[in-house]
Amino acid sequence: MAMKGLLDKLNKIQDLFSTLRYEPIELPKIVVVGTQSAGKSSVLESLVRRSFLPRGTGIVTRCPLVLQLNHCPLGDARRKGIEHKEWGTFLHSGDRIFKLDEVRDEIDAQTTRNAGSNKGIVTTPITLKVYSPDVVNLTLVDLPGITKVAIGDQPEDIEEQIQELIMDYIENPLTIILAVVTANTDMATNESLKLAKSVDPEGERTLAVLTKVDLMDEGTDARDMLKGLVIPVKLGIVGVINRSQKDINDNKTMEDAFKYEQEYFQKKYKEIASRTGSLYLAKKLSMLLSDHINKNLPDVENKIRKEMEDCSKILDECGESITDKRATLMNVVNKFSQAFCSLCDKGSQNLQSMKLTGGAKLCDILHSSLEKVFARCEPCKSYTTDQVIIAIRQSNGLKPPFFVSEVAFETLIKPLIKKMEKPALACVDAVKRELGNMCQLSISGQLQLRFPELTQALIKVVLGIVEERSQKAIQTIKDLVSIETGHITYYRINVLEEEFQEVMKQDKIDSSLIPFKEGVLEEKLRSRSRGAGKEEKADIDDQLNLLTMSEKDKKHVIILGKMLDHYYQIVAETMQDSTAKAVVTFLVNEVRESLTTELSVALMQRELDELFHEQEDITDKREATHAKLNVLEQSLQVISGITSHQGRRKRSAAGASPPPTFSLKSAILSSKEG
Repeated sequence: MAMKGLLDKLNKIQDLFSTLRYEPIELPKIVVVGTQSAGKSSVLESLVRRSFLPRGTGIVTRCPLVLQLNHCPLGDARRKGIEHKEWGTFLHSGDRIFKLDEVRDEIDAQTTRNAGSNKGIVTTPITLKVYSPDVVNLTLVDLPGITKVAIGDQPEDIEEQIQELIMDYIENPLTIILAVVTANTDMATNESLKLAKSVDPEGERTLAVLTKVDLMDEGTDARDMLKGLVIPVKLGIVGVINRSQKDINDNKTMEDAFKYEQEYFQKKYKEIASRTGSLYLAKKLSMLLSDHINKNLPDVENKIRKEMEDCSKILDECGESITDKRATLMNVVNKFSQAFCSLCDKGSQNLQSMKLTGGAKLCDILHSSLEKVFARCEPCKSYTTDQVIIAIRQSNGLKPPFFVSEVAFETLIKPLIKKMEKPALACVDAVKRELGNMCQLSISGQLQLRFPELTQALIKVVLGIVEERSQKAIQTIKDLVSIETGHITYYRINVLEEEFQEVMKQDKIDSSLIPFKEGVLEEKLRSRSRGAGKEEKADIDDQLNLLTMSEKDKKHVIILGKMLDHYYQIVAETMQDSTAKAVVTFLVNEVRESLTTELSVALMQRELDELFHEQEDITDKREATHAKLNVLEQSLQVISGITSHQGRRKRSAAGASPPPTFSLKSAILSSKEG
């Protein structure tokens, strides 16, 4: 594609980016860098062939100036309705036409609007488009001149501010650095070349312009510098001669200045004169930028597509702005309820996670965990032989029990059953906590981020439902414990009859078969007896007689142990199963079934504007991202137009048919698939 077409389209993208006040991606560009009084303004004016830039002492350029030169010959369609041979427009001024004599004042005015009336600098660029038959197609960015000392009301850190601004531009690997250097100073210590070398150490993308060649000391010349023997830069070094202030005051024309420049280089540097001068610089920059754009176009297009994908992700996170709050609330409630119920049914889908959630966690609480708690209890280890034998003695009535004391058994088993209530109720609490956790997991991150008030209200309602429904489950568990302790059913231990008979047949019982913990009361009594008086000793002896077990007592104790273990296991299984059923039926299922209705009723009574109050940063982020995406979409259309044209030209040369027309939607889809 011709340079004009390439640059026009790149300028369109640059203008689109300017509406965002920042560049969402880096673009190929030429950036002009130089110290104050290095002759940057003269170089730029020589490219335009007119004096149009503000001049003065100190920092004159206080914000980036994007200078877009457009070759516009007489008869060009862009001249329709415009009577001037050459003119300028500013991006900030819409369609207003400026004569080049008026451009200087508008740059001053816009600089003051952007940067204030002091001498501080800002990063907001001014974009100036110049149309003239005497310019080449070219775009450059002029930056504030490097300074070392703050003057007047300049900020003390003005040097750091300017260097930071320059670095922001030249660090971009797509930027060609145009370093303006004066010939009558030490080129090796030049500040602009130092900055260029810091980001482009090999000089691959640096072009130097050597100004004031005619002002060198008598007996010296710039040959070594112009040939790259002092500072090697790969893109070359071009010598130019600036108009002096006297030339400007005397209204010396550009044509006369160019003529003097050509004659000077022909006379002093004949062997390299063809590669020097302002006219050569303009053509070189134009070709350089053209090649640079061609080279980097695919990378720019890929970056635009990547940024568009990122914008889409951000907009997905932000969500669309809310118009119908009632409908949106119902949608939120339905989605939440579906997610909650799905979590109940499936649990976590992350198979790599070591943490159980949802239905998997509930199952673990109601079955594995509760079973482990009950299994850890060893009924016989809950009592000592002292306690058991006393229970037997205390349970005797006028007639001793024929086989085993039912009263003693119930005295021992009921406290064990009663203790089952605590872990069963703890199970309800664990389920409540997990339902609360599931509530959090069922709320999308987007909803939590966008509408914290709605999120908190939803959680509060759900926790209220959980608390209310848990009461019936709690009461059912308490009733189950009461039922089990209120009526001991002996048919449950009929299966042990043969074992009992086996015990009863034994003449002498091995004490090691007694399942209860060893008693300590007998030893304590004997110790007390040794120092006791006669009456106290007699009383202690009675107690010792009470604790002394006969062979029949030992059989009784062993049988009671077997009964306790067996009966406890039966009740534990019943309690585990019934607890799980009560919790699932009265808590989990009722929460699931009532969730949508109760949430809808409760939240609809709230002030919807309050629930859907969005954090300002989310609103701002959405608007900014929409604006960015819009710019990127337009930019992609421009870029695709360039690449399509280039492709058609190549295929035309090869005799191939042109490609199909560009589709923005298909481009976005294909980029996502890729």
